[in-house]
Parts: sequence; C-alpha cells; structure tokens
Amino acid sequence: MLARLKQYPWLTAVVIGMTVLRLVTASQVELVPDEAYYWLWAQHPDFGYYDHPPMVAWWIVTTTFLSDSELFVRLSFVASFLGLSWLMYDAARVLFDEAIARRTVLWLNACLLLSIGSVVATPDPPSVLMWAGGLWALARLLASNKGWWWLAFGLFAGLGVEAKYTNLFLGLGVAAWMMMDKPARRWLLTPWPYLGGLVALAAMAPNLMWNLNHDWATVEKQFGRIGAQDFTLKFLIEFVLSQPLLLNPLIFVFTALGVLAAFQNSESRLKLLVALPLPLFAYLLVHVFHDRIQGNWTAPVFPGLVLLGAVVAEGIEGKGWNRARWLAAPLGIGLSTAVLLFLTLTPKLPGMGGLSEGWNQLNSAITYNQAPGDPQWVASTDYNSHGELSYHSGQPNVSDSYILYAMAERERYPWQGVPPQGLALIVVAADRPLVVGKCFADVRDAGTASRTQKPGKKSSYRLYTGTLKDPACDLAD
Repeated sequence: MLARLKQYPWLTAVVIGMTVLRLVTASQVELVPDEAYYWLWAQHPDFGYYDHPPMVAWWIVTTTFLSDSELFVRLSFVASFLGLSWLMYDAARVLFDEAIARRTVLWLNACLLLSIGSVVATPDPPSVLMWAGGLWALARLLASNKGWWWLAFGLFAGLGVEAKYTNLFLGLGVAAWMMMDKPARRWLLTPWPYLGGLVALAAMAPNLMWNLNHDWATVEKQFGRIGAQDFTLKFLIEFVLSQPLLLNPLIFVFTALGVLAAFQNSESRLKLLVALPLPLFAYLLVHVFHDRIQGNWTAPVFPGLVLLGAVVAEGIEGKGWNRARWLAAPLGIGLSTAVLLFLTLTPKLPGMGGLSEGWNQLNSAITYNQAPGDPQWVASTDYNSHGELSYHSGQPNVSDSYILYAMAERERYPWQGVPPQGLALIVVAADRPLVVGKCFADVRDAGTASRTQKPGKKSSYRLYTGTLKDPACDLAD
C-alpha cells in the first residue's frame, strides 16, 4: 500500500500526519479509568476476564514490557489503524479499483469514531481490526474464487471474538450474505466454510475454556444486558442521530445510497458490504427500544460502510455530489484533528482533563495521608479509582507506600486474593456514598482528597479508616 501511496503524496501526507497526531495525543493524555483497568488486566495475563475477552490486555502486554507510559499502553492501538488501512485498501482494490481503494483509506481517517477511537486502549480497536480482517478475507475469496480464503476468514472471525463478543455478528453477517446473494450459496456445497468455522472455533477456544472454568462469567456479564426491560422510545433518536455523526455525515449519505444500490443490484460485491453489518444493526434496533446504545458498539462495521460509501462516491456524478464527495474528507479529518488537538492540550488546562485528570495527585494524597493509626493498606471502593490508583502507584497491587485492594465488585479482580489484616484507609468517591460499616469496623473519618485543584463531586473522595470485618465482604453486594 505504501508503495502505491507514494504516487499520491497528498494521501501519504494525510496518513502519516494523522498517525503522528494520534501518537502525540496518546503520549500526552493520561489514561482514563477504563484504560487503567485494562492495563491492570495486562499485569495478570489470562485467557479471559470478568468484563470482556482478553485481547485488549494481550495488546497492552506487547508494548508495555518497554514502558508503562501512556504512549506505550496505547501504542498497539494507534498502530492498529495502519493495519486497518492496509486491510481495507487491499479489500477495496481487489473488489473494485485503485481509486476506490485510495478514497477508502482517506475516508477511514475522516471517520470520527475510527480516527479518534484508535487512540484509546479499549477492546474496540482490536474488534475493528479483526472484523476488517474478516471482510478482507471475503474480498479475496470473491476476487480469487479460492476456497482456502475461508480459513483466513475463520481465523479473523475467531480472533475477533477474543477481542469483543460483538464480533459474533460477523458470522451472522456471512449467513445474511448467503441469503441475499445466490452465487455465494454455492460455497455451502464445499467443505471450505465448515473448515473455516472450525478454525474460528479453535481461535476463540481460549476464552471459551476460560469461561467454562469461571462459571461463564464474561458471557453472563455481556449477554445479561439483553434481558427484557420496559419498552421506551427515548434512546431511539439518540441512536439515529449519533451514528451518522460518528461515521461522518457526508460519508453516511453515500453509504445510504450504497445500501439502496445493493438491493437493486445483483453484484455480490455490494451485497457482501451490505449484508455483513445487517445482523448487528438488526439486534441494535431491538435493543434500542429497551436500553441505550453506546456509540462505539457499531465500530466494527464502520470500515465496511466507509468502503461502501467510497464505491458510490466514485460512481456518482453531479455538481452537488462532486461537492459532497470533495468535502467529506476535509470535514471528517478537520473534526478529528480538532478533537485530537483538544485532547492533547486539555491536560495543560486545569479543570479540563475530565476523567483522565489528576489521578497521580490523588495517589500522592493517599500515599502521604497522615490518618490516625497509620493505615497499613488502602481499600478502593469503585472500579474507576482502583484501576487508576493501581496504574499510578506503579504496580498492580503494591506501591512503595501502600497495598491496594478492591473491596467492591471483587469478581473483577480474581488475582488479588484475601485483603490483609490491620487498619485500612478506605477511599470512597464523593458521588457514590457507601455504607463502609458493612465491611469495616471502627470506621473513622480521615478527611478528604481530590484529584483536581478545585474539588468537586466527581473528583473528590472521602477517606475513612477501619478494620475489615469479613475478608470475603463485598461493598457492591
């Protein structure tokens, strides 16, 4: 891809420039609590965790052996955007032509969710990359008619499930493709799709085995959200408005035209691009009438939608369409650049860092706390503070000054064992008042601490001392 892009210096400049900007942002912004939590996972490598499959932790492990700085926690996630660009470039090139391939790479950088989201160390970038790998394998299958590409598809599909369970919908997308496209169904008469399914099963086996040995903890956590809730319309408008904005409003217009074209056209290529995301959107359109859809849930299907939009954009003519086609990249890249620059600069502005601000300050306040009785360990009581204090203390459980244990939602931290005896300093978020007497005796007020210069409900913490009543007690129960 890079050799071909050298012929188009403006596109090379965009790819390199946006990559450098993402690296700068990744190095300057402190970890948000989710990232610190996944960093904590990486200190205890495993085939599964309470909340998600393990790939996010594996990616962090691959770079943090060099350094635990914010840049190295996020480095593989930023780099994954280059891998995503190559996969989508090659898929577009073999399915269509070079012009569409170049526009696809350009528009990936103009897709807000993908362009900005690759800076954050969460399960989404691995999920997106594996889904794109599956689409790439199917593109190669269509272009070459060689059945062994099903094995590559199975590998990406299975690894995608190791990243996020959303990627299970990729297999359902292939079923939808075969329903929509008669020529695709001939593969069912060959052994290749079934062999690909075995490869997928083997790739997802580590997390399946982990769940089998842990009472299906992750499966129950993730699929428990499907449970019936009251019917409501209040989340529908939010979902309908957010998706075009996260994709890029102008790219969305071309993508919508591509969906219409696929249902009017017999081309397998278009039907593939439309069918793969259909099952996921079908599920979300049911879910949205009962609960909020988080904007990032659709991220895996966005690269394929960008490609679909690029196909239509290259084939449609007219003064208005030409203007929209030209403006899509400046709009998306400009907004992405503005957001990345804002994130890069806000740590320098007091009070603007949000969830990522001041955790080291809170860690220092706890380290040097002069609470009566000289506490021997620190008890965290929420998921945000436990991840951040673990990261900023420099070790998963032990710092120079205190031992940290989570006393809420303890199933998240199976590696921490039994809390120590002795007096504890208990850290309670001001916006989440807890009855610490449930688990601790002789509770005494030890003052307050804040992670920002101006204390607030979301940045301040109440400190208490107390002795643990029951080593198995959980404040979240």
